[in-house]
Amino acid sequence: MAIDKDRKSTEPAVPTNPMEGSEPSTQPARVMPSAGAILTAPIVMTLDKRRRKSGRRRYTSGTKSTQKFLYGVSKAGFRVTDSFSRGFNTFVNRSDRSAKKRKDGYVRDSLENASRGVGRGLSTLGRAPYEIARRVPTRAVWNSFRVLMPFGN
Repeated sequence: MAIDKDRKSTEPAVPTNPMEGSEPSTQPARVMPSAGAILTAPIVMTLDKRRRKSGRRRYTSGTKSTQKFLYGVSKAGFRVTDSFSRGFNTFVNRSDRSAKKRKDGYVRDSLENASRGVGRGLSTLGRAPYEIARRVPTRAVWNSFRVLMPFGN
């Protein structure tokens, strides 16, 4: 029997075989599953704690300080280029606003807009040395200082 979603039919569904024209097939009709739940049992997933990777960086022995320093240098380089980008972006945005406000506003406010852009760029640039300094271990600085310190009183 064929079952329709909206109404039940009492006539048997006899599909036709497309290979043999319009003759009815002798195979029984298939009943499609309803739109109800297909899975009836809950699926429980557990995480294996041994396979979970930690979020920290791992280093080959002896290369940790060099890798950390190079990472700091690359972050500092990013800060430098980002500072130029932010400074110019501030200058362009403020200049556009000045030009829309009044006649020749771009030229009239150019010194003020440039100083704001430079200020924003330098505030971002000022954080660049810290990216390198925070990755140099204090022990290495102290050992270098002890070697260079003169002997005596």
